[in-house]
Amino acid sequence: MPLPFTSRKEAGAALAALLQDYRGKPQTFVVSLVRGGVAIGRALADALNLPLYPYVVRKLGHPGNAEYAMGAIAEGGATHLDDDAMRMTGVTWEDMQPVIEREKIELQRRVDAYLVKARPDLTGATVILNDDGAATGATMLAAIEDVRKRRAARVVVALPVCPPDTAAALRAAADEVHLLATPAHFQAVGQYYVSFPQLEDAEVLALLRRSAVE
Repeated sequence: MPLPFTSRKEAGAALAALLQDYRGKPQTFVVSLVRGGVAIGRALADALNLPLYPYVVRKLGHPGNAEYAMGAIAEGGATHLDDDAMRMTGVTWEDMQPVIEREKIELQRRVDAYLVKARPDLTGATVILNDDGAATGATMLAAIEDVRKRRAARVVVALPVCPPDTAAALRAAADEVHLLATPAHFQAVGQYYVSFPQLEDAEVLALLRRSAVE
């Protein structure tokens, strides 16, 4: 698919074309990383006639520069830290503890806000994890670890775009990975979209409530 995508909705519809084997399949759920992933997930769920649920994962920034991603924490407790980034910056696990504690607070707020309906038990299920893209892959890797702890039978990752090294890491962690693009000179997810607005809480909730399948 040519880049850039016009919108998250377009990218989600294109991803759905790669996932037709899961259309209407029992015990299969689209699980979207909030916030941006929910717009992708809505398009996936509608096209595949599957239920959609959110999953909350928070980026863990460098203690001195929140924009520099060091890892991520997921709602079930999985914490993924980038060992290479920590070595390069001289940051230790102890240095990251205050960051982790702060992000746990926001993570819980989002769990309370977004889980508008109970997510089913994932034991034995196929989980299609998605986001609007990935740079380091830290948030998706944390989500994969979390979902595996919930005993999902199969973890499928669906992303419009990520760099090649992140794609390799995701393929090593998930059972199946579907990608639309893996540009070599990757800088940021937003550069691969014509329209890439930040989604507000109300927009995320509206997308989740418009579930085609209960």
